[in-house]
Amino acid sequence: MNALLLSAWFGHLRILQILVNSGAKIHCKSKDGLTLLHCAAQKGHVPVLAFIMEDLEDVALDHVDKLGRTAFHRAAEHGQLDALDFLVGSGCDHSVKDKEGNTALHLAAGRGHVAVLQRLVDIGLDLEEQNAVSLRPCMAAAWTATLDCVRGPLGWEAPNALTQVAKALPDCGSP
Repeated sequence: MNALLLSAWFGHLRILQILVNSGAKIHCKSKDGLTLLHCAAQKGHVPVLAFIMEDLEDVALDHVDKLGRTAFHRAAEHGQLDALDFLVGSGCDHSVKDKEGNTALHLAAGRGHVAVLQRLVDIGLDLEEQNAVSLRPCMAAAWTATLDCVRGPLGWEAPNALTQVAKALPDCGSP
């Protein structure tokens, strides 16, 4: 992480502006492929996101990191509802899947972010979308024991979701 990325990560808008005005390279990436947008979205720094989108040129809204995740994925995974709303308002692609086939719904469900899940459901993300190992978001929530997600925005009862998880897992054989 360089000074520019760290400014976005910690939400130091004024420092970010000074660095940019001093000629810092705005299209930098961390060793994990995180851009300024990824850093600000993951930490929920909406003023930083607004500066990046409104004042910087040629910033790719749907750029993916080494895991294949966009800033939208990062905001959902880390429960950053305001950042998620900002990215949706900026026109990000909601349908992008990461390298494991996860949508933003899978990531938010797996971490138990109920408010983010509700927003993702409200904007129309597909509850039946499967990732690379055939798990749907409700199964990701059940797998990680985030039953509030399963009962709430995902609309499944916990026993049903847990049964679905068990069916989705490969047969490991007896010990």
